[in-house]
Amino acid sequence: MFSGIQYNGASLPPKTLCFTFDDGPGETAGNGRGPKTARLAEYLYREGIPATFFMTGRHIAQYPHILKEVLKFGHTIGNHTYNHPDFLKPESFVNGETILSEIEKTAHLIHQHYPAKNIFFRAPYGAWDEDITGMLNRDLQDGINYTGPIGWDINGNDWEFWWREATAEECAHRYLALITETCRGIIVMHDSTTDNDVMRVNNLTFETVQLLVPQLKRLGYSFAGLGAIPGLANSGIWE
Repeated sequence: MFSGIQYNGASLPPKTLCFTFDDGPGETAGNGRGPKTARLAEYLYREGIPATFFMTGRHIAQYPHILKEVLKFGHTIGNHTYNHPDFLKPESFVNGETILSEIEKTAHLIHQHYPAKNIFFRAPYGAWDEDITGMLNRDLQDGINYTGPIGWDINGNDWEFWWREATAEECAHRYLALITETCRGIIVMHDSTTDNDVMRVNNLTFETVQLLVPQLKRLGYSFAGLGAIPGLANSGIWE
């Protein structure tokens, strides 16, 4: 069932973090920058860190082999719609799509590789209201038990850094400051983007995470999947 409010990680134990990544999957650009979803998934696996990748259907259709790589490394796939529209702005929908079709099309693509009956959902831009909740719980009938929308507690707007071609060091510094201030919760980052080619080509989220993880471990942080959050633990996602 969809909730009227967005889930967060405020109830996690102190110094416990959940990594989540939006807008992928994506493949490395020719300049060595850009999305590196598969490499990110492998790095987190080797560091013992579970993550949830909220993927867009448009990118799943383009890179199904990367979705398979993410699953191979034990991570969770979430639904992040097909085209990444703002649910509260009807003009952001394209090609006659609706909220229902955006979710259903992506669920179909995910299900081809990840036949789960339970799946996390995150709304693009965090755009949500109770009218959407009621409509989806009434009308969405694709056989999936959704848990969401999943929000976040820590958002350093990594996409802003890639927009201005900033360094991974700058981005990691912002995230580290926010994490130490907040102490716990869901981190949102972007392993690709559906909105802007500049941000996609200059994406250094993988490099940022490589800088962050050793520092966080030295500071005594631990890492968990979304299912560890009280209230989500019994959602059925892990069955």
